[in-house]
Amino acid sequence: MTESKPAGKGAGILARILALVLALGGLGLTAGGVKLLTLGGSAYYVLAGLALLAVAVLLWRGRKVSAYLYLALIAITWIWALWETGGNGWAMVPRVALLTGFGLFFLLPPVARYLGYRDGGCIAGRALLGIIAVIVVGVISVLIVNPGAPDGKADLSNLAFDAAPTEWLAWGDNQGGERFAEAAQITPANVGALELAWTYETGAAPRPGGAAALAFEVTPLKIGNKLFGCTPHNVLFALDPVSGKEIWRHDPPVDDQGVLFANCRGVAYADLVERGAIAAPASNDGPQPACLKRIYTGTIDARLLAVDAETGKPCEDFGVNGAVDLRKNITPHDKLYFYYTSAPTVSGSVIVLGSYGFDGQLLRQPSGVIRAFDLKTGKQMWDFDPADPDRTAPLADDETYVPGSPNSWSVSSTDEALGLVYVPMGVATPDYYGGERTKSGEKFSNAILALDNKTGELRWMFQTVHHDIWDYDIASQPVLTDFPVNGKNVPALISIAKTGETFVLDRRTGKPLSPIVEEKVPGRAGPGEKASPTQPFSPEMPNFAGQRLTESQMWGLTPFDQLWCRITFKSLRYDGRYTPPSLQGSLQYPGFAGGVNWGSFSVDKKSGRLLVSSNRLPTRSKLITPKEAAALGMKPAGKGVVSSPEAVRAGVPQFGARYAVLNGTLLSPLQVPCLQPPMGELAALDLKTRKIVWQRPIGTADRMGPLGIASHLPFTIGLPSVGGTMTTASGLTFIASTPDKRIRAYDSNTGKLLWRADLPANGNANPMTYVGRDGRQYVVIAAGGSGALATNEKNIMVAFALPK
Repeated sequence: MTESKPAGKGAGILARILALVLALGGLGLTAGGVKLLTLGGSAYYVLAGLALLAVAVLLWRGRKVSAYLYLALIAITWIWALWETGGNGWAMVPRVALLTGFGLFFLLPPVARYLGYRDGGCIAGRALLGIIAVIVVGVISVLIVNPGAPDGKADLSNLAFDAAPTEWLAWGDNQGGERFAEAAQITPANVGALELAWTYETGAAPRPGGAAALAFEVTPLKIGNKLFGCTPHNVLFALDPVSGKEIWRHDPPVDDQGVLFANCRGVAYADLVERGAIAAPASNDGPQPACLKRIYTGTIDARLLAVDAETGKPCEDFGVNGAVDLRKNITPHDKLYFYYTSAPTVSGSVIVLGSYGFDGQLLRQPSGVIRAFDLKTGKQMWDFDPADPDRTAPLADDETYVPGSPNSWSVSSTDEALGLVYVPMGVATPDYYGGERTKSGEKFSNAILALDNKTGELRWMFQTVHHDIWDYDIASQPVLTDFPVNGKNVPALISIAKTGETFVLDRRTGKPLSPIVEEKVPGRAGPGEKASPTQPFSPEMPNFAGQRLTESQMWGLTPFDQLWCRITFKSLRYDGRYTPPSLQGSLQYPGFAGGVNWGSFSVDKKSGRLLVSSNRLPTRSKLITPKEAAALGMKPAGKGVVSSPEAVRAGVPQFGARYAVLNGTLLSPLQVPCLQPPMGELAALDLKTRKIVWQRPIGTADRMGPLGIASHLPFTIGLPSVGGTMTTASGLTFIASTPDKRIRAYDSNTGKLLWRADLPANGNANPMTYVGRDGRQYVVIAAGGSGALATNEKNIMVAFALPK
C-alpha cells in the first residue's frame, strides 16, 4: 500500500462513525468480558474488547495501523473460534460473522482515503479482506447447509394403485404405540413426488372468554372408510379418507371458560361386538343397532364422551346421554386443574384414562387417579388412586380422592394378551419443590405403572426419576415392542424420558432388559428440600439429551448476546444433570421439554431400530419466596385470576409451598437459544447393537430469527421438536414437529432427507398413514401449531399422496 494525505471532512465523518461504533462494541465486550473473567470464564472477550478500543482510537486519529490491527484481530478470532468450536459452523457464527463483516467497512473508499491510502494503493488490503469474506461465506455455507437436502427426484415407473386398504386403529397405530405402518406404496425412490391430496379445515377458533390458546395436535384414526379426529374444543369429526370430505360432525357443548390450553390430541375406538361387550346382531342385513362401534374422547371440561362411529350421534346408553362426568369424586377445583387432552386407551372391556392439570399452581392440586369405565355403559369399573393404591373399587358417591397425587396426562399403552395397561405418570405438584409432597406422591411420581385391565391392581412399577424437582414427568407413551436379548426377542416396554434416558423393561415383569443402575447426582438443594442422592441411569443405551454443557457451547447471533449467555451460564448453578433448583438460580439440562416429549418415537420393525426426535434446550430455574412471588404478581390461576401462555413461560407460583419458581428456556436478549445448534435432532437407534446409527438436525432457520423475525436463511439448523415420528415398512420416517411449518420424510436406514413440504401451520402432532379404498397411500398431519408455544394459527388437517 502507498500513503497519501488524509482525505477531506466527508471521508473523516464516515471513518469516525465507524470508530465510534467499534468503540461502543469494544466497551461492551470489555465490560462483559471482565464480568465473565471474574466468573472464571474465557479471557477472549476482554482482550477482544480492548483490541477494538485500540482500533477505534487509532481509526479516529486516521492511523493506517488501525486496519492492520483489526485484520490481526479477525485472524486471531478465527483461530480461537476454530479451536473452541472444533469447526462447528453454527457455533462459529457469533464468534466471527459480525467481526469479519465490519472489517469490510475498512475497504470503503472514504475510509481508505481517510487512513491515507490512494485508491490504487490499498488493492492488496482489499484483496486480503475480500479473501477472508469469501472464506467466511464458503466455510459457513459448507458447515451449515445440509448436503442431504431433497433433490426432488422420484421414480414413478413401477407405481400401481392396487394396494389393499390399511388402518390406523389407535393413537400410536397399534395398542403398543409402535407407529409403524405396513403400508409401503410410498418408498424412498418415489417419496419425492408426494403432493397435496386434500385439506380439511376444522373451523376451530378461540371463543370469547374461553381458552387463552388452542393446540391442534390430534393424530387421527383410520378405521374402515372413515378418518376420525377431534378439534381443540373436542368437536368430533369423521372424514372420507380419500377425499377429506366431512361425513359427520359432533359438536358437544364443551365449556372452555377458565381453561388455559384447549387441546385434543386424539380419540379412541372400540368395536363392542368384537370385544364381546354387545351381542352380535342376529342379521347383517338391514339397519344395524346404534353404537356397535364407538369413538371415545375425554374433554377439556372433564367428561368422557362416546359417539356412534357410523353417525357421530351420542351413545345414549353410555353414562348420561353419551357422557360420563369425570369430576365425580374429585375435590372442588377450578376447571384448569382437572381436564383431559390426550387420547384414552381401550383395553379389554374398559376404557382407561388419567387426567391433565395445569402444572405448578398449587401445593395440593386434584387427585391424579387413573380410572377405567365400561365400554358400553360408562360405569366406573375400577380405579388406581396413588394416594390409596391398595383399594381399586370405585368410591361411594359422597367420597373424594385425596388431592396432591401425581396424574397421567399422556397416553397409556396396553398388552391385552397380558391383561396389562401401562400408565406413564407425571409428577405430584408442585413441580419444582418436593419438600412438602406426600409419601404416595413421591412413590408414584414419574413411574410407569403396569395395571391389571380387569381390576386396576398394580402388577409392577418402575420409577424413572426419584423425587422429581425438574418437571421430568413421563411425557412419551410407553412403546411395546420386541427387544433382542441373547439372540431372542423378548416382549419389552421401552420408555425414553425427558431426561433422555432410554429404559428397556420386560413388560411382563418390569425387570430391566438392559442394565439400569443408580448413580450419584448433585445434591445440596434449597432450604427445606432434600434432593435424591442417586438417579436411575441406563448406561448401555444411548442418552438423547446430549452431554454435560460447557461455557463454550453458549451461543447467540452476535458476540454480544453470546457473551451475555456465557455470563449467565457461569452465574447459574450447574453441576451437570439433575442440578436442583436453587435460590441462586440453576441451569437445568435437559430442560423441562426434554429430551423426548409427548410425541414419543416410532419403531422400524423390519430393521429393529427406533426413530427418535429429541430436544436440546436448557432451562433455568430460580426459587423465590411467596413474598417475592406476590411482589411480581404471581398468583395461582383460577378464582378470577386468568393466566396466559406468556405468564406460564415466566414461572409458576406453587401456592402453598415454601417456594415459587422463576423458570423458562435459556434465551439470549435477542430471544434465540443460548445453547448452540442443533436444538432438535432426529436419530436412529439400533436395538441389536444399542448404538445410534445416524443422527441429523431437523428444521431450517428461514422462518426463525432474532426477536421472532424470520431470517429467510435456508440453512439446516436443528429446531426444537413438539411431536413425534411415524415409520413405514418401505423404510421411510415422517416427522413434522419443528416450528418451521414443514413436514419431512427421511430414509430410515441412512437419515438422508428425501422430501419436505410446506404446511399452513406448524405440524405439532404425530403424522399417520394408511391406504385408502382407492389403493392410494396417504400421509396425514394436523397443521395447527401449539398453544403452549404460542404458534396456533390455523387448524387444518393435511393429506399427501403420490400423483395418480
